[in-house]
Amino acid sequence: MNKPHGMISPPQYTLWRKLVYSIGTDPEISVHDPDERNNTTIIEVVVENSNRAPAVAGVLNEEYYFGGIQVKVNVTGPAGKAVTSPDVTQPGFSVRQMIEAALFANPYFHEIIPGRRPGEPDPVLTAVFYPKVIQLWNDDVSDYYGYAHHVAKDVFAEMMRGRYNDGTVLNTTTISGRTFL
Repeated sequence: MNKPHGMISPPQYTLWRKLVYSIGTDPEISVHDPDERNNTTIIEVVVENSNRAPAVAGVLNEEYYFGGIQVKVNVTGPAGKAVTSPDVTQPGFSVRQMIEAALFANPYFHEIIPGRRPGEPDPVLTAVFYPKVIQLWNDDVSDYYGYAHHVAKDVFAEMMRGRYNDGTVLNTTTISGRTFL
């Protein structure tokens, strides 16, 4: 006799939940349900502020590959039109300002700290997040109710680009805790 066994969420749904519970916590950003098209899962991120939409498109990873599963993250503006990432190699463009514009209203985000290298521009940036846990349902067999628990900075590190075309590297960290005496 065959006994029923637990199913584990496909990776594209885990990614979708991570997007919903990280970048999607911003009041101007919503993440639509995944849509399967031509063997590719499309996740649409809608930014209600047309000025912020290119910044959000610029910080989010556009594609993910999970074995034979391809996932694309498309950012759209309030009118439903696709938004492309800005060209970060343009003179005077600030990756730091783009990341701040994309994340400033997110409750997990604290600040951006530029790298300290004398005589050079800021090629290393560190996004600092509050020490919070993102809990999402994910068929996690190690949790009685099936939840997965992630530190916010780890989820954002997975959702955001780690390197930009102008050479800037983005690191993530958590603001240090405070001790009350």
